[in-house]
Amino acid sequence: MRVLMLSQFYPPVTGGQERHVRDLAQALATRGHEVEVATIATGGDDGTTLDGEVAVHRLRTTAQRMPRLYTESGRPHALPIADPELRAGIGRLLTGRRFDVAHAHDWIVNSLLGPARRTHTPVLLTQHDYSHVCATKRMMRGDFVCPGPAPVACVRCASAQYGPVVGPGVVLANVAGRRARRAKVATFIPVSATVAARTSLVGGSDHYEVIPNFVPDAILVDPASLDDGQCGGPILFVGDVTRDKGVDVLFDAYRRLSNSSRLVLVGRLLPDAPVERPSGVEVLGLTPPGEVLTHMRRAGMVVVPSIVLDACPTVVLEAMAAGRPVVASSSGGITDLVEDGETGILVPPGDAVALARAMESLIDDPAMARTMGRKGLERVRLFTASAVAARVEGLYRQVAPTSG
Repeated sequence: MRVLMLSQFYPPVTGGQERHVRDLAQALATRGHEVEVATIATGGDDGTTLDGEVAVHRLRTTAQRMPRLYTESGRPHALPIADPELRAGIGRLLTGRRFDVAHAHDWIVNSLLGPARRTHTPVLLTQHDYSHVCATKRMMRGDFVCPGPAPVACVRCASAQYGPVVGPGVVLANVAGRRARRAKVATFIPVSATVAARTSLVGGSDHYEVIPNFVPDAILVDPASLDDGQCGGPILFVGDVTRDKGVDVLFDAYRRLSNSSRLVLVGRLLPDAPVERPSGVEVLGLTPPGEVLTHMRRAGMVVVPSIVLDACPTVVLEAMAAGRPVVASSSGGITDLVEDGETGILVPPGDAVALARAMESLIDDPAMARTMGRKGLERVRLFTASAVAARVEGLYRQVAPTSG
């Protein structure tokens, strides 16, 4: 089967969604499919290159000519409406060769729909966040979970994030884009039950199937290699160092520990990150994926204290693949991944006292930490490339039944 994968970002841009798209493209290619990727050029890298067997087409966008749209010039996000130059580039790919399916990830789908309709290419859309209904993609009102879209509230949130001029336009564009997506996307693929519910797929008429993120089979550690001494390793946080990811709460909880290990943070340091850090905290910043896995395997536990509804954080799966217990917020897609009391401990988001208690329980009871890590390693086999890619293939066959 010939597959065109579309993602606003692709490695070397760093992030969970980028890794997911690359891993999925590579897994499908390994299974015998012809896979190509279309993504946004982030620098002087426009053109086509090969990533193993996968052709990667880096396309320019009209939005890149308007730099005020972006707070980070190196991350030119796709817009909630079709981008003229991006749409034209995707159109050239679809008309230049026949693809059985086009599989988009989030808002880049808006530039795909027109060319896909003209070439009769079925479209699938993986939802890694809440952008189908939420202009800020977070499904939050300030520091609190949003009860649902509402015109005035949506404009206020978008204005706070994008500015008073751009914000209302993003809201209106996303409303129009949502109507187009519902009309033209053959199958939605939310990455968790929470994303399906919060984007109004549950109980609606749109066809969807929940398929989670995954990790490559090759990164799972050998159970025989797990060292009992790892239970005394550092507490590890991996992700953007920001309020959304609960770093403020983590620092508060860490200060409460009476028997604390070193706390190591790996990820981008964003502007709203806490300035004052407790003693014993080490911030490593952006780290290559291979080094992140090394830190995972040396950790005593991995902590995911998000206050937002994390859609399906790959860091949880990576921790389980390393045989590490997870302490995480009981919200969003995390509850699909962590079995509370079995593979880790779930705590209410924003509750520093409960988070401290959970971390200390693993520090004080190495046997429990070791057991949770081993059970997580067993459970993560449900979330490997070999398990998940087969489910994606099944959807491809549903929307393109005559394809091989």
